[in-house]
Amino acid sequence: MLQLRPVLAALVFLTSPLSAATIADQLAAAKWTHYAKAPGYSEGPTWLAGEVFFCSGALLMVDKTGKVFPWLDINPAGTFLRRDSQIVIVDNKHKAVLALATNGVVSVLADQFEGKPLRGLNDVTVDARGNIYWTDPEGSSLAKPVGDIYRLSVAGKVTRVAGGFAFPNGLDVDPASKFLYLIESQSKKILRFALPATDDAPLGQPELFYDLGGSGGDGCVFDAEGNFWVADFHRPETKKGRITVLSPQGKVLGQLDVPAQVVSNITFGGANLDEIFCTTGTPDGVFHAKVGVKGFAGHPGAELKPLRTLATQPHEGAHPLHARRFGVPGNIGISRGWYVWRKFDRATWTGEFEHEGNGEIFTAKILPWATTYHHLTYGAHVDEPLPGERVNCFFNPDGDKKRGWLVHYQDELCQMKGHGHAWIIQSVKPGGREFSAQVFAGDKVFEDKPRDFQLASDVKTFRNGHRTDTAALKAGDRLYFTWTKEGDRRVVRLVADDASLDAVKKLESDAVAARVAQEGMTGQIEAVDGETVHFIIHSSYWFQGNQLKPGQTVALRATDAQFAAVGEAIEAELVTRKNLGTYGSGVNETTLKLKNPTDAKKLAGWKKGTVVRLIAK
Repeated sequence: MLQLRPVLAALVFLTSPLSAATIADQLAAAKWTHYAKAPGYSEGPTWLAGEVFFCSGALLMVDKTGKVFPWLDINPAGTFLRRDSQIVIVDNKHKAVLALATNGVVSVLADQFEGKPLRGLNDVTVDARGNIYWTDPEGSSLAKPVGDIYRLSVAGKVTRVAGGFAFPNGLDVDPASKFLYLIESQSKKILRFALPATDDAPLGQPELFYDLGGSGGDGCVFDAEGNFWVADFHRPETKKGRITVLSPQGKVLGQLDVPAQVVSNITFGGANLDEIFCTTGTPDGVFHAKVGVKGFAGHPGAELKPLRTLATQPHEGAHPLHARRFGVPGNIGISRGWYVWRKFDRATWTGEFEHEGNGEIFTAKILPWATTYHHLTYGAHVDEPLPGERVNCFFNPDGDKKRGWLVHYQDELCQMKGHGHAWIIQSVKPGGREFSAQVFAGDKVFEDKPRDFQLASDVKTFRNGHRTDTAALKAGDRLYFTWTKEGDRRVVRLVADDASLDAVKKLESDAVAARVAQEGMTGQIEAVDGETVHFIIHSSYWFQGNQLKPGQTVALRATDAQFAAVGEAIEAELVTRKNLGTYGSGVNETTLKLKNPTDAKKLAGWKKGTVVRLIAK
């Protein structure tokens, strides 16, 4: 073990701390709530703008209503919020220090030391200059004190700044950025190091700050006065976890039992930063109490050059294309325009498209919750466009691929009707099957030049609200088309006038309703709490989802790689439903009550991110 020096009182007067009586009284009046449940032992909380991020098998997020959502499919152990709202994460899936930006981009800041991969990462903090520190307890114990503390400097260099610890765990830097405090769990001690004056020097020798006893400590945080709040992991005398508050002189200012067997870590939060959120085990999750003591907002950190970014998937909450973001203006489609739909591969859910303007051909992945608007009806399947059909598509990037994801499409009829555009026949050749037409916006020319078309042999024609046998085209007709590009020809497959759009819409609506009744709507399970299932219906089916009523019976079925329903159906009753879209066209957030509570175990066995079919009874 390292040689320990006792704390010198002359070094510890950082601020004028709150009195012991004040903090003790505040803690005595505090009331706990089980703020959020988790799938297992939880740690590493961070509060950001009303949401709590924490670690429990993945990076999870608790929204302002207390609902828990998977946020990143990683294996994190600790988080730290910089004042620029980036969350620094120590992750054991990638064995790396990560940064999660507010736009969902995940960057790797460090993943090696002296050319070798990092080992175990446990907790993380930042000093006033922006250096990042983390603990590595891998393989360490009281009998084998080989744990380390590492630092990533603002220049990007990883250094082992201290070592020889019996399971180094939580760590934090005081508000004055004078000291780094470390909880050495297996010795049950809290150690303190003077921070070096330069970013290339190691930490000095540790001082013994406080001996916790009990089962030792885990995580820690500072309040604004420089008092040290410790997650006193488990107290044998009470069989509970405890929060212990220590002054800068190492004196106990107050203690607060936590209603869980263990408490792993603490963060301050709330509008006034005077509430605490603790991660726990048995019960697992996040507990909350208003303590009336203002927390330290944390050091601002510095911009570090990332080594690379990590790809995230749309089922992860941090991804900009997560299903919950659909239906919110501005969050669907960065690139958009007219394209020729070439083909769709159901086996891989990719589409091939041709840019109408420059003829560029490319492929894009299609979201299982891509919204579709076909023949004035929402909920069409993504394979409904004909090969060569002209469609208006919305894309989002995937990494450096500008058109990586197709997120929405609408056929020409929807696009033109919605914008008050239509084709005006300019001329018709003898025989009536070849003609030219030009796009108008109301009574004004919208496109400079007419285009040449020919009718397909099996063209569907609608006039005056009814299906007809002949198009009977003449100059001046105002019409809507579905047409396909075949070589250098434009072949019209459907013709309709304004009076017939309702008839066209009804045919499509009936077809969609029949398919949805048989196949169901897609969505995903967000949480299972006993017999209650929190389920969102993808915005693809916002219209159909809006028709569901409380008390209605539904069935849930998992899907295969092509999102076709497979396996047994699990029945539930719809309890609540709310559309989250600004205009009622977003995802439907529902709560379901299982008809058979034992089915909860079956749902828990479904894979993370599984697309689920919900079939209304």
